[in-house]
Amino acid sequence: MNLFDKFKLATGFKSDVKEQSSDSNQYEISSEDTNDIIFAKNLIKNNGNFFYCDKENELIKTINALIENLKIESLYCREKIIQELLKQTSIEFKQTHQMECDGIISSCEFLIAQQGKIMLSSNQLGPNNIKNLPNEHIVIAYTSQIVKSLNEGMSGLNKRYIDNLPSTITTIKSHNKNYNDNIDGNIKNISVLLIEDYKSSKIV
Repeated sequence: MNLFDKFKLATGFKSDVKEQSSDSNQYEISSEDTNDIIFAKNLIKNNGNFFYCDKENELIKTINALIENLKIESLYCREKIIQELLKQTSIEFKQTHQMECDGIISSCEFLIAQQGKIMLSSNQLGPNNIKNLPNEHIVIAYTSQIVKSLNEGMSGLNKRYIDNLPSTITTIKSHNKNYNDNIDGNIKNISVLLIEDYKSSKIV
């Protein structure tokens, strides 16, 4: 059973993800790895959290568990479609005063497999500078949003928006304590909740 199959079998909050990350061999990239596995491995190696959500109820359950586990008392959410999802739960969120919040939840443009990074734009960030948003960042994404490289992500943006590119395009990554990430200002504590496109209609 490969790594991604293991994620598919798990539901809710997988508290053993951090413990598993200590097994460095498990997260070494191989030539047989697909982009989804490469992304998951790189994200976890950088101390990020990765969750596979097969159904909408698992997505909601995982969001709830993450908020509790990460001790997020105040959650910022500016995207209407995610707000509608959260309204189905007991999760409270703020649409303003983002700098007063402990965490943010958003969609993304692409997941960059080779670097374990998340590409965001003004569609998710609005007018906010990424540095002025909470450090705990929960990202909801689909398997179709995983690309191999940053160049593929930029190419995808050009095709998606043609002549109307978002005003802001940036990437964020998780903080790897083994390296000096201070040279990069877009360091966040990232948790990615991945949904298989063909499993359900688009949620976000």
